[in-house]
Amino acid sequence: MKFMTNRTPGRCLLIVAVFAMTCSESSFAQAPKGAIKGDDPPPALTYHGLVPGLSKSDEVYTKLGKPTFEAAWYSWKMLYPAAGRPGLEDEVQLSDKDGIYASTEAASVPAGFEEMKLVREKLGREEYELRMPTFRLLDYTAQGVRFVFNKEGKTIGVAYVPHLNARVHGGARKLVDLSGLKEGPQPAPDAVADWKGLTCGATTVNITPKSPEWIDPRYREKYQPHDPIFARIVVFEKDGLAIALVGADLFGMSNVECTALQEKAKKLGLAHVVLASSHNHAAPDTLGVYGHYPMEYNQFLIDSIAEGASRALKNRKPVKMLRTASRELPMDGARVIGYFRNARNPGIIDPTISAIQAIGPNDKPIATIVNFACHVEGISAGVEELTADFPGYMCEQIASKQGGVAVFLNGAVGGMVSGDNKARTHDEAKVMGEGLAKIVQDLLSTAQPPTTFQFQFVHRRVELPITNLRLRDRVKDRRPTTRGRVVTEMSLLRLGEAEIITLPGEVLPEVSFEILEKMTGFPRILVGLANDQLGYIIPPYDFRDGEYEESMSVGPATAPVIQETAWRLLQEK
Repeated sequence: MKFMTNRTPGRCLLIVAVFAMTCSESSFAQAPKGAIKGDDPPPALTYHGLVPGLSKSDEVYTKLGKPTFEAAWYSWKMLYPAAGRPGLEDEVQLSDKDGIYASTEAASVPAGFEEMKLVREKLGREEYELRMPTFRLLDYTAQGVRFVFNKEGKTIGVAYVPHLNARVHGGARKLVDLSGLKEGPQPAPDAVADWKGLTCGATTVNITPKSPEWIDPRYREKYQPHDPIFARIVVFEKDGLAIALVGADLFGMSNVECTALQEKAKKLGLAHVVLASSHNHAAPDTLGVYGHYPMEYNQFLIDSIAEGASRALKNRKPVKMLRTASRELPMDGARVIGYFRNARNPGIIDPTISAIQAIGPNDKPIATIVNFACHVEGISAGVEELTADFPGYMCEQIASKQGGVAVFLNGAVGGMVSGDNKARTHDEAKVMGEGLAKIVQDLLSTAQPPTTFQFQFVHRRVELPITNLRLRDRVKDRRPTTRGRVVTEMSLLRLGEAEIITLPGEVLPEVSFEILEKMTGFPRILVGLANDQLGYIIPPYDFRDGEYEESMSVGPATAPVIQETAWRLLQEK
Protein backbone atom coordinates (compact mmCIF):
# COMPACT_ATOMS: atom_id res chain seq x y z
CA MET A 1 0.00 0.00 0.00
CA LYS A 2 1.37 3.39 -0.90
CA PHE A 3 2.26 5.65 1.99
CA MET A 4 -0.33 8.24 3.08
CA THR A 5 -2.91 7.47 0.40
CA ASN A 6 -5.59 7.37 3.06
CA ARG A 7 -4.41 10.38 5.03
CA THR A 8 -4.53 14.10 4.53
CA PRO A 9 -1.18 15.84 4.07
CA GLY A 10 -1.66 17.82 7.27
CA ARG A 11 -1.44 14.72 9.45
CA CYS A 12 2.23 14.33 8.59
CA LEU A 13 3.45 17.67 9.83
CA LEU A 14 5.98 17.81 12.61
CA ILE A 15 4.04 18.77 15.66
CA VAL A 16 6.34 21.55 16.75
CA ALA A 17 7.83 23.00 13.62
CA VAL A 18 4.93 25.19 12.51
CA PHE A 19 6.17 27.79 14.94
CA ALA A 20 9.79 26.82 14.90
CA MET A 21 10.73 27.15 11.29
CA THR A 22 9.55 30.74 11.14
CA CYS A 23 11.99 31.36 13.98
CA SER A 24 14.94 29.43 12.55
CA GLU A 25 16.30 32.40 10.62
CA SER A 26 16.02 34.70 13.63
CA SER A 27 19.20 36.58 14.42
CA PHE A 28 18.80 35.52 18.03
CA ALA A 29 18.79 31.79 17.26
CA GLN A 30 22.60 31.68 17.36
CA ALA A 31 23.30 34.08 20.24
CA PRO A 32 22.58 33.79 23.97
CA LYS A 33 19.64 35.90 25.03
CA GLY A 34 19.35 38.17 28.05
CA ALA A 35 18.64 41.87 28.60
CA ILE A 36 20.74 43.62 31.22
CA LYS A 37 19.94 47.11 32.53
CA GLY A 38 22.56 49.76 33.16
CA ASP A 39 21.76 49.89 36.88
CA ASP A 40 21.90 46.10 37.35
CA PRO A 41 24.79 44.71 39.40
CA PRO A 42 27.84 44.10 37.18
CA PRO A 43 29.01 40.58 36.26
CA ALA A 44 31.88 39.00 38.16
CA LEU A 45 34.17 39.25 35.15
CA THR A 46 33.97 41.00 31.80
CA TYR A 47 35.63 40.59 28.44
CA HIS A 48 37.45 43.92 27.98
CA GLY A 49 34.76 45.66 30.01
CA LEU A 50 31.92 44.51 27.73
CA VAL A 51 28.71 43.26 29.37
CA PRO A 52 26.65 40.65 27.45
CA GLY A 53 23.07 41.79 27.05
CA LEU A 54 23.95 45.44 27.69
CA SER A 55 26.89 46.69 25.61
CA LYS A 56 26.14 47.90 22.08
CA SER A 57 27.95 46.88 18.92
CA ASP A 58 29.67 50.25 18.50
CA GLU A 59 31.17 49.83 21.97
CA VAL A 60 32.48 46.40 20.96
CA TYR A 61 34.23 47.80 17.88
CA THR A 62 35.64 50.72 19.91
CA LYS A 63 37.12 48.52 22.63
CA LEU A 64 38.25 45.56 20.54
CA GLY A 65 39.09 47.18 17.21
CA LYS A 66 38.72 45.56 13.83
CA PRO A 67 38.31 41.76 13.98
CA THR A 68 40.41 39.42 11.88
CA PHE A 69 37.15 38.08 10.48
CA GLU A 70 33.45 38.90 10.73
CA ALA A 71 30.33 37.61 9.03
CA ALA A 72 26.66 36.89 9.56
CA TRP A 73 26.01 33.47 11.09
CA TYR A 74 22.37 34.00 12.05
CA SER A 75 23.79 36.42 14.62
CA TRP A 76 26.97 38.42 13.87
CA LYS A 77 30.26 36.61 14.46
CA MET A 78 33.64 38.30 14.98
CA LEU A 79 37.04 36.68 15.56
CA TYR A 80 40.00 38.16 17.47
CA PRO A 81 43.43 36.63 18.21
CA ALA A 82 43.57 35.04 21.66
CA ALA A 83 45.91 36.89 23.99
CA GLY A 84 49.03 34.88 24.77
CA ARG A 85 47.84 31.80 22.86
CA PRO A 86 49.13 31.93 19.28
CA GLY A 87 46.96 30.23 16.69
CA LEU A 88 43.80 30.38 18.82
CA GLU A 89 40.94 32.86 18.56
CA ASP A 90 38.30 34.51 20.72
CA GLU A 91 34.83 34.50 19.17
CA VAL A 92 32.51 37.45 19.86
CA GLN A 93 28.80 37.25 19.06
CA LEU A 94 26.43 40.17 18.51
CA SER A 95 22.65 39.77 18.18
CA ASP A 96 23.26 41.37 14.76
CA LYS A 97 25.90 43.69 13.29
CA ASP A 98 24.29 46.81 14.73
CA GLY A 99 22.77 45.14 17.76
CA ILE A 100 23.64 44.05 21.29
CA TYR A 101 26.79 42.28 22.45
CA ALA A 102 25.61 38.74 23.22
CA SER A 103 28.59 36.64 24.30
CA THR A 104 32.24 35.71 23.92
CA GLU A 105 33.83 32.27 23.77
CA ALA A 106 37.44 33.10 24.59
CA ALA A 107 40.68 31.18 24.46
CA SER A 108 42.27 34.20 26.15
CA VAL A 109 42.74 33.56 29.88
CA PRO A 110 42.00 36.52 32.20
CA ALA A 111 44.62 37.42 34.79
CA GLY A 112 43.94 35.89 38.19
CA PHE A 113 41.78 33.10 36.74
CA GLU A 114 44.48 30.87 35.30
CA GLU A 115 43.59 27.79 37.38
CA MET A 116 40.48 26.10 38.71
CA LYS A 117 41.44 26.73 42.33
CA LEU A 118 41.82 30.46 41.65
CA VAL A 119 38.43 30.59 39.95
CA ARG A 120 36.76 28.94 42.94
CA GLU A 121 38.58 31.23 45.37
CA LYS A 122 37.26 34.31 43.55
CA LEU A 123 33.78 33.18 42.48
CA GLY A 124 32.85 30.63 45.13
CA ARG A 125 30.83 27.46 44.58
CA GLU A 126 29.76 26.88 40.98
CA GLU A 127 26.13 26.32 39.91
CA TYR A 128 27.07 23.21 37.94
CA GLU A 129 30.16 21.14 37.26
CA LEU A 130 30.77 18.87 34.27
CA ARG A 131 33.67 16.44 34.36
CA MET A 132 34.74 14.96 31.04
CA PRO A 133 37.75 12.74 30.24
CA THR A 134 39.90 15.60 28.90
CA PHE A 135 38.35 18.71 30.47
CA ARG A 136 36.17 20.12 33.24
CA LEU A 137 33.61 22.90 33.14
CA LEU A 138 32.44 25.15 35.98
CA ASP A 139 29.25 27.10 35.35
CA TYR A 140 28.71 30.51 36.97
CA THR A 141 25.91 31.74 34.72
CA ALA A 142 24.41 34.02 37.38
CA GLN A 143 27.80 35.73 37.52
CA GLY A 144 28.12 35.84 33.72
CA VAL A 145 30.91 33.32 33.08
CA ARG A 146 31.68 29.66 32.48
CA PHE A 147 35.21 28.25 32.70
CA VAL A 148 36.75 25.28 30.91
CA PHE A 149 39.89 23.63 32.30
CA ASN A 150 42.22 20.92 31.05
CA LYS A 151 42.91 17.76 33.06
CA GLU A 152 45.59 19.58 35.03
CA GLY A 153 43.14 22.28 36.12
CA LYS A 154 44.56 25.01 33.87
CA THR A 155 42.07 27.40 32.28
CA ILE A 156 41.71 26.86 28.51
CA GLY A 157 38.41 28.60 27.78
CA VAL A 158 36.04 31.21 29.17
CA ALA A 159 32.47 31.88 28.04
CA TYR A 160 31.05 35.32 28.85
CA VAL A 161 27.23 35.31 28.90
CA PRO A 162 24.35 37.47 30.20
CA HIS A 163 24.35 37.32 34.01
CA LEU A 164 21.81 37.76 36.86
CA ASN A 165 19.88 34.50 36.28
CA ALA A 166 21.29 31.08 37.18
CA ARG A 167 21.03 28.44 34.46
CA VAL A 168 20.85 25.64 37.04
CA HIS A 169 18.65 26.34 40.05
CA GLY A 170 19.49 25.28 43.57
CA GLY A 171 17.35 22.16 43.56
CA ALA A 172 18.80 20.68 40.38
CA ARG A 173 21.73 18.34 39.99
CA LYS A 174 25.09 20.07 40.49
CA LEU A 175 27.61 17.54 39.20
CA VAL A 176 27.76 15.20 36.23
CA ASP A 177 30.93 13.12 36.14
CA LEU A 178 31.86 11.45 32.86
CA SER A 179 35.59 11.59 33.49
CA GLY A 180 35.84 7.81 33.59
CA LEU A 181 34.70 7.30 29.99
CA LYS A 182 37.16 5.70 27.60
CA GLU A 183 38.69 8.30 25.32
CA GLY A 184 41.51 8.45 22.83
CA PRO A 185 43.80 5.64 21.65
CA GLN A 186 43.24 2.37 23.50
CA PRO A 187 45.81 -0.41 23.95
CA ALA A 188 45.58 -3.40 21.66
CA PRO A 189 43.54 -6.08 23.45
CA ASP A 190 45.23 -9.28 24.56
CA ALA A 191 42.31 -11.23 23.14
CA VAL A 192 39.54 -10.16 20.81
CA ALA A 193 35.89 -11.17 20.79
CA ASP A 194 34.45 -13.80 18.51
CA TRP A 195 32.01 -12.09 16.13
CA LYS A 196 31.67 -15.17 13.91
CA GLY A 197 28.45 -15.01 11.94
CA LEU A 198 28.22 -11.21 11.79
CA THR A 199 27.68 -9.94 8.25
CA CYS A 200 27.54 -6.42 6.90
CA GLY A 201 26.40 -4.71 3.73
CA ALA A 202 26.31 -1.03 2.79
CA THR A 203 25.13 1.22 0.00
CA THR A 204 24.27 4.79 -0.87
CA VAL A 205 20.98 5.98 -2.33
CA ASN A 206 20.68 9.26 -4.19
CA ILE A 207 17.63 11.00 -2.69
CA THR A 208 17.92 14.26 -4.60
CA PRO A 209 14.40 15.35 -5.64
CA LYS A 210 13.82 14.64 -9.30
CA SER A 211 11.71 17.78 -9.70
CA PRO A 212 11.31 21.09 -7.85
CA GLU A 213 7.61 20.26 -7.75
CA TRP A 214 8.50 17.58 -5.21
CA ILE A 215 9.83 20.23 -2.85
CA ASP A 216 7.42 23.10 -3.35
CA PRO A 217 5.97 24.61 -6.51
CA ARG A 218 7.17 28.00 -5.24
CA TYR A 219 10.76 26.89 -5.93
CA ARG A 220 10.04 26.10 -9.56
CA GLU A 221 12.07 29.03 -10.94
CA LYS A 222 14.82 29.33 -8.32
CA TYR A 223 15.64 25.72 -7.43
CA GLN A 224 19.34 25.18 -8.25
CA PRO A 225 20.83 22.11 -6.52
CA HIS A 226 24.46 22.58 -5.60
CA ASP A 227 25.27 18.93 -4.91
CA PRO A 228 23.24 15.72 -4.53
CA ILE A 229 21.90 14.48 -1.22
CA PHE A 230 22.07 10.84 -0.15
CA ALA A 231 20.82 8.23 2.26
CA ARG A 232 23.85 6.21 3.36
CA ILE A 233 22.91 2.77 4.61
CA VAL A 234 24.71 0.08 6.58
CA VAL A 235 23.05 -3.24 7.45
CA PHE A 236 24.31 -5.60 10.14
CA GLU A 237 22.98 -9.16 10.29
CA LYS A 238 23.60 -12.09 12.59
CA ASP A 239 21.56 -15.24 13.22
CA GLY A 240 18.76 -13.93 11.02
CA LEU A 241 18.44 -10.56 12.77
CA ALA A 242 19.02 -7.75 10.23
CA ILE A 243 19.26 -4.12 11.35
CA ALA A 244 19.69 -1.12 9.05
CA LEU A 245 21.23 2.18 10.16
CA VAL A 246 20.48 5.00 7.73
CA GLY A 247 22.17 8.38 7.80
CA ALA A 248 20.19 10.68 5.49
CA ASP A 249 20.89 14.24 4.32
CA LEU A 250 17.46 15.37 5.50
CA PHE A 251 16.06 18.00 7.86
CA GLY A 252 13.97 15.42 9.66
CA MET A 253 11.27 12.81 9.21
CA SER A 254 8.28 12.33 11.49
CA ASN A 255 7.53 9.01 13.14
CA VAL A 256 4.56 8.56 10.78
CA GLU A 257 6.86 8.33 7.75
CA CYS A 258 9.49 6.30 9.59
CA THR A 259 6.87 3.76 10.66
CA ALA A 260 5.81 3.38 7.03
CA LEU A 261 9.46 2.84 6.07
CA GLN A 262 9.92 0.18 8.73
CA GLU A 263 6.78 -1.67 7.67
CA LYS A 264 8.00 -1.76 4.07
CA ALA A 265 11.51 -2.82 5.10
CA LYS A 266 10.18 -5.70 7.21
CA LYS A 267 8.60 -7.20 4.11
CA LEU A 268 12.07 -7.08 2.53
CA GLY A 269 13.72 -9.00 5.36
CA LEU A 270 14.87 -6.23 7.71
CA ALA A 271 13.77 -6.54 11.32
CA HIS A 272 14.55 -2.92 12.22
CA VAL A 273 15.42 0.30 10.42
CA VAL A 274 16.77 3.42 12.12
CA LEU A 275 16.43 6.46 9.87
CA ALA A 276 18.63 9.20 11.32
CA SER A 277 18.32 12.59 9.65
CA SER A 278 21.43 14.76 9.66
CA HIS A 279 19.16 17.78 10.33
CA ASN A 280 20.28 19.36 7.10
CA HIS A 281 18.76 22.84 6.82
CA ALA A 282 19.43 22.92 3.08
CA ALA A 283 17.34 19.81 2.38
CA PRO A 284 13.70 19.53 1.25
CA ASP A 285 10.94 20.35 3.73
CA THR A 286 9.85 16.75 4.25
CA LEU A 287 7.67 17.80 7.18
CA GLY A 288 5.55 20.38 5.40
CA VAL A 289 6.30 23.17 7.87
CA TYR A 290 6.51 25.85 5.19
CA GLY A 291 3.01 25.05 3.98
CA HIS A 292 3.66 22.44 1.28
CA TYR A 293 3.76 18.79 2.28
CA PRO A 294 5.79 16.88 -0.38
CA MET A 295 3.78 13.66 -0.43
CA GLU A 296 5.27 12.36 -3.67
CA TYR A 297 8.83 13.04 -2.51
CA ASN A 298 8.29 11.39 0.88
CA GLN A 299 6.91 8.30 -0.82
CA PHE A 300 10.02 8.30 -3.03
CA LEU A 301 12.19 8.48 0.11
CA ILE A 302 10.41 5.55 1.76
CA ASP A 303 10.57 3.39 -1.35
CA SER A 304 14.18 4.29 -2.18
CA ILE A 305 15.56 3.84 1.34
CA ALA A 306 13.72 0.55 1.86
CA GLU A 307 15.00 -0.79 -1.45
CA GLY A 308 18.51 0.45 -0.68
CA ALA A 309 18.46 -1.31 2.70
CA SER A 310 17.26 -4.49 1.00
CA ARG A 311 20.11 -4.21 -1.51
CA ALA A 312 22.65 -3.79 1.29
CA LEU A 313 21.17 -6.83 3.03
CA LYS A 314 21.48 -8.96 -0.11
CA ASN A 315 25.06 -7.82 -0.76
CA ARG A 316 26.35 -8.28 2.77
CA LYS A 317 29.67 -10.00 3.46
CA PRO A 318 31.20 -11.68 6.49
CA VAL A 319 32.81 -9.18 8.87
CA LYS A 320 36.47 -10.05 9.19
CA MET A 321 37.06 -7.33 11.74
CA LEU A 322 34.92 -4.89 13.68
CA ARG A 323 36.82 -2.00 15.20
CA THR A 324 35.94 1.15 17.11
CA ALA A 325 37.47 4.39 18.34
CA SER A 326 36.39 7.52 20.17
CA ARG A 327 38.03 10.76 21.29
CA GLU A 328 37.23 14.23 22.53
CA LEU A 329 38.26 17.15 20.37
CA PRO A 330 40.07 20.03 22.15
CA MET A 331 37.87 22.51 24.06
CA ASP A 332 40.15 25.56 23.88
CA GLY A 333 38.06 28.72 23.77
CA ALA A 334 35.03 26.98 25.36
CA ARG A 335 34.29 25.41 21.97
CA VAL A 336 35.91 23.12 19.40
CA ILE A 337 37.46 25.90 17.34
CA GLY A 338 36.44 25.66 13.70
CA TYR A 339 33.99 22.82 14.27
CA PHE A 340 31.44 22.90 17.14
CA ARG A 341 30.01 25.44 19.57
CA ASN A 342 26.90 25.79 21.73
CA ALA A 343 25.07 28.99 20.82
CA ARG A 344 22.43 28.71 23.55
CA ASN A 345 24.75 27.82 26.45
CA PRO A 346 28.33 28.54 25.31
CA GLY A 347 30.89 26.09 26.64
CA ILE A 348 28.42 23.31 27.47
CA ILE A 349 29.15 20.81 24.76
CA ASP A 350 30.17 17.20 24.20
CA PRO A 351 33.13 17.34 21.78
CA THR A 352 33.27 13.56 21.33
CA ILE A 353 33.64 12.02 17.89
CA SER A 354 33.27 8.25 17.55
CA ALA A 355 33.67 5.74 14.74
CA ILE A 356 32.74 2.11 14.08
CA GLN A 357 34.22 0.35 11.08
CA ALA A 358 33.36 -3.04 9.59
CA ILE A 359 36.13 -4.68 7.56
CA GLY A 360 35.27 -7.28 4.92
CA PRO A 361 37.01 -10.54 3.98
CA ASN A 362 39.20 -8.70 1.46
CA ASP A 363 40.58 -6.49 4.27
CA LYS A 364 38.74 -3.47 2.86
CA PRO A 365 36.21 -1.48 4.86
CA ILE A 366 32.57 -2.20 4.11
CA ALA A 367 31.26 0.77 6.08
CA THR A 368 32.42 3.45 8.48
CA ILE A 369 29.90 4.90 10.97
CA VAL A 370 30.73 8.38 12.27
CA ASN A 371 28.95 10.00 15.22
CA PHE A 372 29.21 13.47 16.73
CA ALA A 373 26.79 16.30 17.49
CA CYS A 374 26.44 19.38 15.28
CA HIS A 375 23.58 21.20 13.55
CA VAL A 376 23.89 20.92 9.78
CA GLU A 377 23.15 24.53 8.85
CA GLY A 378 26.32 25.76 7.19
CA ILE A 379 24.60 27.11 4.06
CA SER A 380 22.53 30.30 4.25
CA ALA A 381 20.64 29.81 0.96
CA GLY A 382 18.71 26.82 2.24
CA VAL A 383 16.83 24.42 -0.01
CA GLU A 384 17.11 26.75 -3.02
CA GLU A 385 20.73 25.57 -3.22
CA LEU A 386 20.11 21.98 -2.21
CA THR A 387 23.23 20.51 -0.64
CA ALA A 388 24.36 17.85 1.82
CA ASP A 389 26.42 20.55 3.59
CA PHE A 390 29.52 19.51 5.55
CA PRO A 391 28.44 15.87 6.17
CA GLY A 392 28.36 15.36 2.40
CA TYR A 393 31.95 16.53 2.01
CA MET A 394 33.01 14.51 5.06
CA CYS A 395 31.40 11.25 3.92
CA GLU A 396 32.68 11.63 0.38
CA GLN A 397 36.23 12.17 1.65
CA ILE A 398 36.09 9.19 4.02
CA ALA A 399 34.75 6.93 1.26
CA SER A 400 37.44 8.10 -1.16
CA LYS A 401 40.12 7.07 1.34
CA GLN A 402 38.85 3.48 1.28
CA GLY A 403 36.53 3.89 4.24
CA GLY A 404 33.73 2.02 2.53
CA VAL A 405 30.31 3.66 2.73
CA ALA A 406 30.54 6.47 5.29
CA VAL A 407 27.39 6.81 7.39
CA PHE A 408 27.01 9.98 9.49
CA LEU A 409 24.74 9.68 12.53
CA ASN A 410 24.20 13.04 14.20
CA GLY A 411 24.14 13.27 17.98
CA ALA A 412 22.65 15.45 20.73
CA VAL A 413 22.50 18.63 18.64
CA GLY A 414 20.16 20.61 20.88
CA GLY A 415 21.21 23.73 22.56
CA MET A 416 22.06 25.01 19.76
CA VAL A 417 25.10 22.83 19.11
CA SER A 418 26.13 24.29 15.80
CA GLY A 419 29.04 24.70 13.43
CA ASP A 420 31.95 26.96 14.30
CA ASN A 421 32.93 27.41 10.68
CA LYS A 422 33.55 31.04 9.77
CA ALA A 423 30.66 31.72 7.40
CA ARG A 424 27.60 29.98 5.97
CA THR A 425 29.05 29.24 2.53
CA HIS A 426 29.76 26.15 0.45
CA ASP A 427 33.49 26.81 0.65
CA GLU A 428 33.44 26.90 4.45
CA ALA A 429 31.21 23.81 4.57
CA LYS A 430 33.78 21.98 2.48
CA VAL A 431 36.62 23.09 4.75
CA MET A 432 34.70 21.83 7.78
CA GLY A 433 33.66 18.54 6.16
CA GLU A 434 37.11 17.65 4.87
CA GLY A 435 38.66 18.66 8.19
CA LEU A 436 36.31 16.31 10.01
CA ALA A 437 37.13 13.54 7.53
CA LYS A 438 40.82 13.94 8.37
CA ILE A 439 40.00 13.71 12.08
CA VAL A 440 38.03 10.51 11.44
CA GLN A 441 40.87 9.01 9.42
CA ASP A 442 43.31 9.79 12.23
CA LEU A 443 40.87 8.34 14.72
CA LEU A 444 40.52 5.11 12.74
CA SER A 445 44.30 4.66 12.77
CA THR A 446 43.95 3.95 16.51
CA ALA A 447 40.77 1.83 16.29
CA GLN A 448 40.76 -1.53 18.07
CA PRO A 449 38.56 -4.66 17.90
CA PRO A 450 36.20 -5.39 20.82
CA THR A 451 37.12 -7.76 23.61
CA THR A 452 33.48 -8.78 24.06
CA PHE A 453 30.73 -9.09 21.47
CA GLN A 454 27.00 -8.50 21.62
CA PHE A 455 24.45 -8.07 18.87
CA GLN A 456 21.16 -6.95 20.34
CA PHE A 457 18.36 -4.57 19.39
CA VAL A 458 15.83 -3.36 21.96
CA HIS A 459 12.91 -1.14 20.98
CA ARG A 460 10.44 0.83 23.09
CA ARG A 461 7.29 2.77 22.28
CA VAL A 462 7.29 6.13 24.06
CA GLU A 463 4.46 8.50 24.95
CA LEU A 464 5.38 12.12 25.62
CA PRO A 465 3.05 14.62 27.29
CA ILE A 466 2.42 17.76 25.25
CA THR A 467 2.73 20.61 27.72
CA ASN A 468 3.57 23.39 25.27
CA LEU A 469 0.30 25.35 25.27
CA ARG A 470 1.07 26.89 21.88
CA LEU A 471 1.10 23.47 20.30
CA ARG A 472 -1.43 21.42 22.19
CA ASP A 473 -4.50 22.50 20.22
CA ARG A 474 -2.73 22.08 16.88
CA VAL A 475 -1.43 18.55 17.40
CA LYS A 476 -4.71 16.74 16.81
CA ASP A 477 -4.78 17.48 13.08
CA ARG A 478 -1.15 16.69 12.36
CA ARG A 479 -0.29 13.33 13.85
CA PRO A 480 -2.03 10.75 16.01
CA THR A 481 -1.91 11.21 19.78
CA THR A 482 -2.84 9.03 22.73
CA ARG A 483 -4.52 10.69 25.70
CA GLY A 484 -3.00 14.01 24.70
CA ARG A 485 0.42 12.48 24.30
CA VAL A 486 2.52 12.21 21.20
CA VAL A 487 3.68 8.69 20.36
CA THR A 488 7.29 8.12 19.33
CA GLU A 489 10.02 5.49 19.82
CA MET A 490 13.54 4.86 21.10
CA SER A 491 15.93 1.95 20.59
CA LEU A 492 19.19 0.49 21.81
CA LEU A 493 21.61 -1.35 19.54
CA ARG A 494 24.50 -3.25 21.05
CA LEU A 495 27.16 -3.98 18.44
CA GLY A 496 30.35 -5.52 19.71
CA GLU A 497 31.19 -3.35 22.72
CA ALA A 498 29.43 -0.29 21.27
CA GLU A 499 26.13 0.95 22.67
CA ILE A 500 23.93 3.03 20.36
CA ILE A 501 20.79 4.73 21.70
CA THR A 502 18.37 6.47 19.35
CA LEU A 503 16.70 9.76 20.33
CA PRO A 504 13.55 11.18 18.66
CA GLY A 505 14.66 14.79 18.35
CA GLU A 506 17.25 17.41 19.21
CA VAL A 507 18.49 16.58 22.71
CA LEU A 508 20.41 19.25 24.61
CA PRO A 509 23.89 18.19 25.77
CA GLU A 510 22.89 18.44 29.43
CA VAL A 511 20.23 15.76 28.88
CA SER A 512 22.63 13.58 26.91
CA PHE A 513 25.29 13.71 29.65
CA GLU A 514 22.97 11.96 32.10
CA ILE A 515 22.25 9.23 29.55
CA LEU A 516 25.93 8.73 28.72
CA GLU A 517 26.64 8.44 32.43
CA LYS A 518 24.57 5.22 32.57
CA MET A 519 26.10 3.65 29.48
CA THR A 520 28.95 1.16 29.75
CA GLY A 521 29.88 0.43 26.14
CA PHE A 522 32.68 1.71 23.93
CA PRO A 523 31.97 3.83 22.16
CA ARG A 524 28.82 5.27 23.73
CA ILE A 525 26.77 6.69 20.87
CA LEU A 526 23.60 8.78 20.96
CA VAL A 527 21.79 9.21 17.65
CA GLY A 528 19.54 12.25 17.41
CA LEU A 529 16.57 12.80 15.08
CA ALA A 530 16.23 9.03 14.80
CA ASN A 531 12.86 7.80 13.48
CA ASP A 532 11.26 11.10 14.52
CA GLN A 533 11.80 14.86 14.82
CA LEU A 534 10.21 16.26 17.98
CA GLY A 535 12.27 19.44 18.13
CA TYR A 536 14.33 20.44 21.16
CA ILE A 537 14.48 18.21 24.24
CA ILE A 538 15.42 20.58 27.06
CA PRO A 539 16.22 19.81 30.71
CA PRO A 540 13.37 21.10 32.92
CA TYR A 541 15.70 23.24 35.03
CA ASP A 542 16.76 25.21 31.94
CA PHE A 543 13.31 25.57 30.37
CA ARG A 544 12.75 29.27 29.67
CA ASP A 545 9.62 31.17 28.80
CA GLY A 546 9.29 32.58 25.30
CA GLU A 547 12.68 31.60 23.89
CA TYR A 548 13.54 30.06 20.55
CA GLU A 549 14.35 26.49 21.57
CA GLU A 550 11.31 26.32 23.86
CA SER A 551 9.05 27.31 20.97
CA MET A 552 10.37 24.17 19.20
CA SER A 553 9.81 21.87 22.17
CA VAL A 554 6.96 19.57 23.14
CA GLY A 555 7.55 20.79 26.68
CA PRO A 556 9.70 20.45 29.81
CA ALA A 557 8.28 17.02 30.65
CA THR A 558 9.92 15.47 27.59
CA ALA A 559 13.54 15.26 28.74
CA PRO A 560 12.86 13.20 31.91
CA VAL A 561 10.83 10.67 29.88
CA ILE A 562 13.62 10.40 27.29
CA GLN A 563 16.23 9.87 30.00
CA GLU A 564 14.14 7.32 31.87
CA THR A 565 13.45 5.39 28.67
CA ALA A 566 17.15 5.34 27.81
CA TRP A 567 18.00 4.02 31.27
CA ARG A 568 15.38 1.28 30.95
CA LEU A 569 16.70 0.28 27.53
CA LEU A 570 20.15 -0.15 29.05
CA GLN A 571 18.74 -2.56 31.63
CA GLU A 572 17.52 -4.93 28.90
CA LYS A 573 19.66 -8.04 28.57
